[in-house]
Amino acid sequence: MNLSKLMIATLAVCGVSQALAAGPARLTGASASSINVARAAKVLCENAGGTYTLYKIGDSTGSLGNVFTGKCDVDFEGISEDEVRVNVSGGSENAVINATAGGNVKVGFINALTATCTPIAGAGTGSLSFMGAGSMRNCTGTNESATSDGGYLDVEGNHFNPSYNAGDFTPAGFSQVFGVAVNKRLYEALQTYQKTTGQVPSSCAIGNATAACQPSISKADIATLINSNTAASGAKSLGGGLLIPGNTTKISYCMRPQTSGTQQAAQLYFLNYEATADVGGKVQVVSSGASVGSRYSSILNASSSNVRACLNDTTPATSTDFRFGVLSAENNPLGGTDTYRFVKLNDVAFAEGVAESSQTASAIAGRYDFVYETVAYCPEGTCAPIVDAMNGALPAGASTPGLFLTGVESKYGRGGNSAVPYTRR
Repeated sequence: MNLSKLMIATLAVCGVSQALAAGPARLTGASASSINVARAAKVLCENAGGTYTLYKIGDSTGSLGNVFTGKCDVDFEGISEDEVRVNVSGGSENAVINATAGGNVKVGFINALTATCTPIAGAGTGSLSFMGAGSMRNCTGTNESATSDGGYLDVEGNHFNPSYNAGDFTPAGFSQVFGVAVNKRLYEALQTYQKTTGQVPSSCAIGNATAACQPSISKADIATLINSNTAASGAKSLGGGLLIPGNTTKISYCMRPQTSGTQQAAQLYFLNYEATADVGGKVQVVSSGASVGSRYSSILNASSSNVRACLNDTTPATSTDFRFGVLSAENNPLGGTDTYRFVKLNDVAFAEGVAESSQTASAIAGRYDFVYETVAYCPEGTCAPIVDAMNGALPAGASTPGLFLTGVESKYGRGGNSAVPYTRR
């Protein structure tokens, strides 16, 4: 329940404990929007004249993680809430599943008032560079089990479950770029082959990740590799030979579950999932754990971090196969220990191939269209106060890498409907 400042003051005068404070907001759902949420909360806090503290799990100054809390010492600007607790470990559909007005399934959060946390001395780095020295806390874990007020999804809810009411989902004001990532083994094999075909300049060193030197995979080949035709299709039985003629290496798809917005975006883009039964054209995705002889397999991964581990060849460490998967563009393997790399799609790069880059320039210019507009779960059209407050809180250029403000930073978009083409508007 939200109490107005006037009501709180009245209760205090009547002798009720002055420890009574504004209630927390709780969000679940897509992980890609997390940095935007943390940063927007800071803007709303400072606009209200407050001091903002970020509570998270782990002492990294550059990694936010899936569970965190933004705490202001006054109410956020425009609403009677001073704390936003976030758990996005379950993926997009959990914005509905964990919501009080949705599936009503509880999940863990960090309660900043009672959590066991220690100060992080350094200032934020990388995607957390907006946090100053001493403004973050490392917490031992979650200390509250509760349902959420909703949250964000990478695409509309009806793509996850057709029984969801379309009126419960509203544009969140920003767009997200997605890309195809591959393991080091496949990246370098593609580069080596495509240097012979002219797709990759002969001057490029093997392993070079800059946009000019990135190898390419076609949209048609990705659709072939992720569709459900595992038995009748001879394409999957080719393994790496589908992408590199004559290659016999096994190829594995590091996929996500159906609750994942990244997975739904991949199915929309590559398999035409927006097509209705009347129109036709929709192709089913391969089931997890599928295999075609010794040349193809699909590997289920619960989260983006699991996909990265799959592509980094750490699961299992002795793997010798080619691997690929879809990740949102806030992921950037450069500048750290990750060994996977993004490839071009139909010869168009979205990744700049350098650390600390926006990874949105091609999409903003309309040259790259694997882009979807984030939505908020707002039951019966009414959003949680924190969601309404965050909409428009970030200025242009302040989004996390991989995200940009819809209609503000680009003239291209889908008009709030993932089922329509990406066009100039």
